[in-house]
Amino acid sequence: MADGPTRWDLHSLYPGEIEVTLSKELKELEVALTCLSDRFQTSSADFDLINEDQLLFLSQSVRQIEKADSFYYCLSAETPGHPILTSLQSRVSSLKVRIRTLLSDLGHRLASMSDDQFEQLIHQPAIRPFISEISALRETRNSPYRVLEDFAAELAVDGLKAWEDLYIQLRNKLEVTVHDEANQKKLSFGEANRIALNDPDPYQRERLFKSLTQTLERDSGLFASVLNHIAGFRLTLCGSAKKDLLEESLKSNRIARSTLDAMWKAIDGYLPQLIPYLGLKASESGESQLSWHQLMTLSPDDHQESIPFPSGVEWIIQALNDLSPDMGDFAQYALANGWVDAVPFKHKPSNGFCAPFISDKESRISLRYDNNMESVRILAHELGHAWHYRQLEDRLSLFLLEDQFPMTIAETSSIFFELALVDTVIRESKDRKTKKSLLNWKMQRSINYLMAVRGAYLFETRFYEKRKSGPLSASQIEELSMEAQKEAFGGSLSQYQPFQWIKAIQFYRTDVPFYNYPYTFGYLFSVGLLETAKKEGKQFAQKFTYFLKESGTKPIEELADDHFHIKLSRPDFWHQSINRIVKDIEQYTILSKK
Repeated sequence: MADGPTRWDLHSLYPGEIEVTLSKELKELEVALTCLSDRFQTSSADFDLINEDQLLFLSQSVRQIEKADSFYYCLSAETPGHPILTSLQSRVSSLKVRIRTLLSDLGHRLASMSDDQFEQLIHQPAIRPFISEISALRETRNSPYRVLEDFAAELAVDGLKAWEDLYIQLRNKLEVTVHDEANQKKLSFGEANRIALNDPDPYQRERLFKSLTQTLERDSGLFASVLNHIAGFRLTLCGSAKKDLLEESLKSNRIARSTLDAMWKAIDGYLPQLIPYLGLKASESGESQLSWHQLMTLSPDDHQESIPFPSGVEWIIQALNDLSPDMGDFAQYALANGWVDAVPFKHKPSNGFCAPFISDKESRISLRYDNNMESVRILAHELGHAWHYRQLEDRLSLFLLEDQFPMTIAETSSIFFELALVDTVIRESKDRKTKKSLLNWKMQRSINYLMAVRGAYLFETRFYEKRKSGPLSASQIEELSMEAQKEAFGGSLSQYQPFQWIKAIQFYRTDVPFYNYPYTFGYLFSVGLLETAKKEGKQFAQKFTYFLKESGTKPIEELADDHFHIKLSRPDFWHQSINRIVKDIEQYTILSKK
């Protein structure tokens, strides 16, 4: 293992000159998809088109498009000014539209078949791997709104997606001015936000937090305009198709409304038992109440010792080996074979990401390793995503991952890995002060998932409801955000996060609205699963693997029941998970009194 943070290998994904290799592959794919599209337009025989060769070609094409898309994402993170980025993004977006159009055409042909013809088709052995997907295509093509939605998908490339791109450009152009004794300097949004939350000097943190807030307030009108347009596009489409925006999000995440309601109700019911932690933290800081910024930043007493990269990796591998040697070996292989870029370059954001290259049976992970527990957590989290992608390598699919990959399961896999890490480190720690510090850090994560994310959900729900009557001003959006945070935290903070609706890219992600509740779901589901793993031992790992392999094939409730006998729509499971967090608070309280 390397002595310091590892670097990834992007070159192996497209050997040779990137521009030449990648361009050639995309050109060949564009030509092949055009030929297939022409055949769909000219042929009248459904069985000539719906066969093993065509379905396998579509499946392989989907993986090639996803690979190019992931490569774009990685390259833009590594080299933001790379000359091929603009054209690559355009070509990938165009290919996504092509594949979705072909699937739409396929769905129309499936829908035009008689029941006997369709039964004859799906009983062919070669068709079996695609039965669930072609059945879904046949069903959805019978909807009277499919033409409208197909048209909307084509418009989204230069419409909805353009607003997301504009948000990213605006945020990247933000400059936060910082004055010191000698001069002044300008920081990017990412750098300012990182310092505001992570600098060991509380004065520096507070200074950057105020400067960032002033910058966001100055440009809040521009961001309000972008958010209003994204919401307007979505609401217009849903209104025309007689659909509810939240229901569409729940459908894409394969989760029932009853499950979501049960989870939120359980969290609200436990607020009186969660809030005392915030009071204890305020008391330890000599305050009557903490502000959001104070809560989310480490005080000097809680500042942990530096964690070198090899030590962080060792902790992760140990935690995963305790669950399954396969998981531990996988993490070690990923780190040793150029999958992970953990070097803390200046332009890197504080969070991380995992990009799948399923056709190559690999992933790529990017994070900024800053020698602290948060960096170790992020690495474990992203390795959890990579483990999930590993389980999908042998599955044939006609759909793009982003169109069928439920975030509810994606975030379960990643958060399960990070929780396994944290619980192992806390359990193995012998020093009271260190154990208390780690518990405090864990509780901050719990509060983020149960309260901060809850606030984001409440805000987004209310924003879309208000937006139905027309665009909202920046001040109106800010007021909604503050009200939602106050409710989610039970009014227990002295001040909340200003302009959170600008800072969080989730609100501007155009592939799916309500990019928030899956994190809370994944966290609480993982808490419960980890308790199950402790009881079942090695048997659990196999169940978890098969659970991940079936991502998107059934509703999450069915998968949880099939593999773990968990009833997600009932309150019992959620109460058990949150009660585990309450016990962490009790343990922290005891350690605080010693």
